[in-house]
Amino acid sequence: MSARIRVASDVGGTFTDSIAYDEATGAITVSKVSTTPDNRARGTVQGLKRAIALQGATGRDVTYVGHGTTTTTNAVIQRKGATTAFITNRGFRDLLLIGRQNRPTLFDIAIVRPEPLVPQELCLTVRGRLGPGGEEIEPLNEDDVREAAAFLAGHGVEAVAILFLHSYANPSHEQRARDLLETLLPDAAVCISTDINSEFREYERASTAVLNAYLRPVMHKYLASLGEMLADDGEGLGLRPGRPVMVMDAAGGLMSIDSARVKPVHTVLSGPAGGVVASAHVAEMAGISDIITMDIGGTSTDISLIRKGRPEITRSTTLETVPIRLPVIDINAIGAGGGSIAWIDDGGALRVGPMSAEAVPGPVCYGRGGTRPTVTDANLVLGRFDDRSRLGGDLGLDAEAARAAIEREIATPLGLDLYEAAAGILRVAHANIVRGIRVVSVERGYDPREFALVPFGGAGPMHGSPVARELRMPRVMVPPTPGILCAMGQLISDLHHTFAETHIAAYREDGAEEALAAIRTLVERAQNHLAADGVAMERREIEVKIDVRYIGQSYDLPIPVDIDAAGFWRGLPARFHAAHEARFGHADPSSPLEIVGIVVTGIGRIDKPVLPALPKGDIVPLDEALKGSRRIHFEPFDPSAPVLAYDAPIYDRAGLRAGDVIRGPAVIEEISATTIVYPGDVLTVHASGNLIVEVAQ
Repeated sequence: MSARIRVASDVGGTFTDSIAYDEATGAITVSKVSTTPDNRARGTVQGLKRAIALQGATGRDVTYVGHGTTTTTNAVIQRKGATTAFITNRGFRDLLLIGRQNRPTLFDIAIVRPEPLVPQELCLTVRGRLGPGGEEIEPLNEDDVREAAAFLAGHGVEAVAILFLHSYANPSHEQRARDLLETLLPDAAVCISTDINSEFREYERASTAVLNAYLRPVMHKYLASLGEMLADDGEGLGLRPGRPVMVMDAAGGLMSIDSARVKPVHTVLSGPAGGVVASAHVAEMAGISDIITMDIGGTSTDISLIRKGRPEITRSTTLETVPIRLPVIDINAIGAGGGSIAWIDDGGALRVGPMSAEAVPGPVCYGRGGTRPTVTDANLVLGRFDDRSRLGGDLGLDAEAARAAIEREIATPLGLDLYEAAAGILRVAHANIVRGIRVVSVERGYDPREFALVPFGGAGPMHGSPVARELRMPRVMVPPTPGILCAMGQLISDLHHTFAETHIAAYREDGAEEALAAIRTLVERAQNHLAADGVAMERREIEVKIDVRYIGQSYDLPIPVDIDAAGFWRGLPARFHAAHEARFGHADPSSPLEIVGIVVTGIGRIDKPVLPALPKGDIVPLDEALKGSRRIHFEPFDPSAPVLAYDAPIYDRAGLRAGDVIRGPAVIEEISATTIVYPGDVLTVHASGNLIVEVAQ
């Protein structure tokens, strides 16, 4: 049997999802196994082996491995990165501590700022200074660097981040300090800011460089373990030597496993990025280009907006109070997932999350020692699935334990019956998610009613309809294998290399040649990286954006440009004014503009999996798909109305055919997720395999 299987995995907080795609037949198999927190590589290999076995193949038949991981994200959240030091210019030791001096809560005089990733005693300074144009004002004092190395050697430092002022204009001081430290501290990971980000704003650049150093030893250990287990012919996957292993980055692209070891900060939030990329792809197959994604997993809901088939990309984000200045898909993550814990606050109000039961012990119904009720327990009590259901194919559920927990922790204290309490948990969770969706839509000038909602993740399709109804969104689209969609993203994503540099200058109509010279330098770097990846010229694409702002503003907007188009430079102001109007609701065409920076992304296109079209339904539809019925309770749209119970039909998604129509209430079951069709909704099966739900308003 010749090698033909492409596989991918996504490690979540509760489950590890895997997918195998047969390039010859188009067949797709999936698996869902519990995440193994002690060594996430072990759960990854277990899931991949199961998905491959369902194809009747082995690891020797695999041609490609894609991987999305929460390793770096979890290390930041739990503060379990490497012992890291920070070296900067004399006089700037407290840069990480001072930050931007913004106030998270404007009128809270007792606010306590979180500790930086580097303790103050490991923040060191050296003499040397560059000017804003990159000119050397004071030479780097190499004796200071050597003294710093001697100090750090005695403090067990595993990683060092270096940032010098204005190094974006001249990286020579940083490069020389790195060379010295790599010689003097051979066991430490040394990162310089300009290898990660070559833009101004020293605090964000420093924070990003520190985060990369903080994560490098952690990611190196994890990827080394993963590589060994993938290659192991015994308990591992048995992957043949030379097969590409690619890691998802936060901007929705792929990077090699070697690049991920060196620049692990790019993998922060990589798992959710895969789901956004896959959502755009499958929505396009159904002829839908404007969507809002809602990825509900075990611990969080990740929300993103996709317009005209393209995810929104930002170059600034924050993870657990740590600023990151890198291209990332604009994802709003909130603490609302299937494992989110329901609780009553001091004022007697029902709350859900952000605390999570996580993979261990998990929701009460998992039978792993959990005692506090969760969203998953509420869904079980309401009949969305029952104790005969098997999450991921093999995880049994304890419905009685879930009922007892909700009765004890929520219903009795609030004076509610069991079903009112469970429905209340869902209402609160939905309200949290609705607020999260408004952040990426209404607050940024987009009307959610003009978008389709795409729920995915293990829990997403259970909650799509009520969330869409609350936002007056007319349509929900449930993609194929929704619980595995983030893993599918690693089979669909392209290679990405992004390069950004600061170039601050007032906009002039005669400044095109100067701008083009800087752009072409970055384009050459992108082309060189794509060539090193073995990407053929016909599969390469270059995207260029110019950061523009009104003179006097602190922040800028990225404006896409086509440098091969006639008059692209003269048309830049009009495009900026239009973008400013759309983003902020106003523009001032009479104000002068300032160019801030240039961003070039090199894209290497890969072959996308061709998902087989569903056959058309029979004259007598749904007979093969119908599995039975179940008593299900639904929370009404009007919170003052009682909880309603229906005997709802249960369908096996694998038996549905193109054109089949299902009127709610109904349940669609599959191995990776369960879709709930609410009363009044109408579901149509699209030939692409997507389930299109017209939401009753």
